[in-house]
Amino acid sequence: MPPKSTNITTEEQKRILENSSSVIKQQIAQMKKCLETKNKFMDSLKHVSNFLTELKTSALTPKQYYELYILAFDGLEYFSDYLKDDKPNLNLDDLYELVQYAGAIVPRLYLMITVGTVYMSKEGAPIKNIMKDMMEMCRGVQHPIRGLFLRYFLSQRTKDLLPATFTDEDGRGDLADSIQFIISNFIEMNKLWVRLQHQGHSSERLKRIAERQELQILVGSNLVRLSQLEEVDKNYYKKHILPILLEQIIQCRDVIAQEYLLDVIIQVFPDDFHLITLDDFFEATLQLNPEVSLKKILITLIQRLIDFKKREPDFIEQFDALSLADIFDKFISFINKLNELKPDLSGEDYSSILETLAQLSIAYYPNNYDNINSIYAYAIEKFNTLKKMENNQQNAYWKSLLMIPVESFTDAKSLLQLGTTYLDFFEAQTHAIRTTISLEIIDKFLEKQTKITEVEQVDKIFEILKTLIVVQEDPTIKKLGLEKHAVMTSTLFGNGVIANEEALDPIEIVLQQEKLAKFIHLLYNKNPYKNFELLKQARQFLTLGKLRVKYTYPTLITCILRLIRKLNLIKRIETKQQKLLVANFFKFISGLINEMTEYSISPPTCLNYNLITAELADEVALVDIAYDFFIDSFVMYEQVIVDSRLQYQSLMNIYNKLYNSHKMIELNLENFDQLITKATLYGSKLLKKTDQCRAVYSAAHLWWIIKEIDTDSSVSSTSSFGVSNIVSPHISLKKDHKRVLECLQKALRIADSILDVNQISEWIN
Repeated sequence: MPPKSTNITTEEQKRILENSSSVIKQQIAQMKKCLETKNKFMDSLKHVSNFLTELKTSALTPKQYYELYILAFDGLEYFSDYLKDDKPNLNLDDLYELVQYAGAIVPRLYLMITVGTVYMSKEGAPIKNIMKDMMEMCRGVQHPIRGLFLRYFLSQRTKDLLPATFTDEDGRGDLADSIQFIISNFIEMNKLWVRLQHQGHSSERLKRIAERQELQILVGSNLVRLSQLEEVDKNYYKKHILPILLEQIIQCRDVIAQEYLLDVIIQVFPDDFHLITLDDFFEATLQLNPEVSLKKILITLIQRLIDFKKREPDFIEQFDALSLADIFDKFISFINKLNELKPDLSGEDYSSILETLAQLSIAYYPNNYDNINSIYAYAIEKFNTLKKMENNQQNAYWKSLLMIPVESFTDAKSLLQLGTTYLDFFEAQTHAIRTTISLEIIDKFLEKQTKITEVEQVDKIFEILKTLIVVQEDPTIKKLGLEKHAVMTSTLFGNGVIANEEALDPIEIVLQQEKLAKFIHLLYNKNPYKNFELLKQARQFLTLGKLRVKYTYPTLITCILRLIRKLNLIKRIETKQQKLLVANFFKFISGLINEMTEYSISPPTCLNYNLITAELADEVALVDIAYDFFIDSFVMYEQVIVDSRLQYQSLMNIYNKLYNSHKMIELNLENFDQLITKATLYGSKLLKKTDQCRAVYSAAHLWWIIKEIDTDSSVSSTSSFGVSNIVSPHISLKKDHKRVLECLQKALRIADSILDVNQISEWIN
């Protein structure tokens, strides 16, 4: 066996491993040969002792030592199988005593455990005494690596041999003795494991940490074995097992050991065991080494309980050993103690703990919004404390905490049930975080197509979405005390204000506003009048966006027009009272269009909405309102539409809407005549003569209007060519031969004055 050295190179370690492996294999082969030969049993014991001697080395890393251990383990398994076969000349009691006279302690103990466990498997064996004997003898190996593997071997060999019931048969021991055996082995292994950290030079600290992480599974195997004892119930675990485990974990004061072992306890023991031991567990965590990551431990525990709730909801509801209403309160009580004992806990860790706690509350108490409110109250308090202490920008890790209700609630509207603490915490974050959260909330509503049906809900959701609505001030301009000024257009080209930032918005802003516009469609109530109130309330927030209303107001207008059409379809715009109510809808649209006009937002679009609204007002027989919208359109045409091509296109649109204003012709012909006269005059004043000519002869149609009547019958006639034509019945709403003639003559004179021979098409028209 090589001498012990602390400065062995990697190459030397490889050489030692190869030599030791070769020796073990050779000795195992010799052992097998002796066992197969009569009267060679004592020689085989010598070969077993020889290959076990190689396990005395201290020169190998844990991984390399494990390779030797596996080779030796295989050899001992073969030897054990031989002993299990009944041999007439072999007395296990005498052999168990004999192997304890081996010279070196490591081979002696491995042989003792091998023979002892075979002896335990025999009928009538004194199991309890053998367990105690092996446990005491293993204390003789105090080298961390050798001792850990020796005790791991003891755990493996006795796994299926320990008493499994609480009934003590003939003094052979019971389950309590088995539990004591496993716990004692765990305590000793943990001491060896922790001791490894303090060996060697301080410069090798990281190396020791890596070695300990490689060995941690050996220690954790004892806890796994405890969790596999079927006769142990949650009450026995609470009284007799967990207190001893927690005491040992606390006393070791080692960060790596405490974090790992608590994680193993959480992972291996049943979920209902954790539910009744929360107080004990929390009390222990507060006594851990200050450097232990409580975040990791608590998140693991909470996530385990959440998964249990999702996996077995029926079992949770029938759980009688604990009032489930206490679970959240226990965690809150722990948070209070944590704040007292560790006021310097980092914001990231605190946020992560609150995040998983919020998930727990939603999983166990989905309708208890007070729990979530209290979590955000704690978050605000910690956030403000850290802000004063750190005096820096808010950290992004709080974003995950804000996302919990968005991601965890199945019904998106549950978010609106939260109190003011969520909004207060939301508003304390950076603009970037608030924007991200707002977009996620909109996505949630859009994905589920969740409708907002109450005014109070509109207020709550738009308080959050206000981040997307309000234009963020430029910090540089704000710091210098400057203001953005709009660019005034010359009166020569029309009056209005065109803001310098209206021209081009960043693509991300455009996408955000488009998503916000989609969200407006979710403001819905079956009652059109209540639906109108929702949209009115939304406008109170959308107007704060100033120039950004160009993205959202068109959607608002469309929604209002849809409501009016719905009322008309169900014949709710017939009485005077109903018409007065619907007049408010049109007044609201007018306000939206006027506001867009003030910001000079796409004048052709504003004009088009005016004309669409005028057409709808005429359709529902509110001709005075239709007249007002046409007048507004004319004013907009005169003051805002300055491009000659746009003027012509806008005028054609006006002509089209006027031609279809049949109710105004029937109910107020005087107003209609004023409108078409003014419209015709606009056509004659266009800049280009070709546009004048087209506009004037198009205006001739406004003085001769025919309305088709929808009936089931139709008139059939035969042309001079023998072709049968279907003629729909119609009536003449307006016939003014004189004005039609004047328009056509005016158009001819304009066409005659056009010098360009290429404009012959105007003559043809």
